[in-house]
Order: sequence, then structure tokens, then C-alpha cells
Amino acid sequence: MSLEIHAYGKLYFFFKERGWPNPMQYELGSPLSAEKLREKLGIPPEDVEVVFVNRLVKPLSVNLQDGDRVAFVPPGVPSIHRFNLGFYAVKEDEPAERSGPAKKKKDREE
Repeated sequence: MSLEIHAYGKLYFFFKERGWPNPMQYELGSPLSAEKLREKLGIPPEDVEVVFVNRLVKPLSVNLQDGDRVAFVPPGVPSIHRFNLGFYAVKEDEPAERSGPAKKKKDREE
């Protein structure tokens, strides 16, 4: 099982301090959640506000699949980006649903 892992903000430096490339190819022996991956990498829980899986905000409990692109994002992303990226819509075990300008644009397209 192979994942592509990206780190942003201060997590970029976390990867750099460990000599890890960004993005990093990561091989797993068995499926696991984004939360378990965070633990395996040694990233402190307070350093991850959201996780993107294949460009969508997901709860940390999401089970990762072979070939997934995973991005850990720390707290501190500027507020307008937080809203547009869907940070506020994520609840445990529920898919993110766009709101605000992104939702209105999607509604117009349908």
C-alpha cells in the first residue's frame, strides 16, 4: 500500500528536520486511518487541524486506500482559506460539505 504524503505550514519544517521529502512516498503494510498515519509519523496531534485526502477535507478517522494523496495541514492557515477549503464543515465521520461562496458556485453550476 503506497501513499503520497504532503505537509504544509510548520509541518513542512517537521518533514525537513527529519530529512523527509515533501511530498513523501510512504509504503504501508496494511490499511490504516489518517489518525494512525499521523501517529506513525510522530506528528503531534495539536499540529494537525485538518487532513486532506485526494484534495478533500476528511476527518482523521478516514481509512486510507492505496494510492491516496494525503495532506496534513496545521493550525494557522489564514481565515479566508480555511472557509473556502472547507475546514469549518468537517465533523467526525461526516464528509465535508462546502458552504458559502464555494457552495453557491457549485449550486449555480448544477
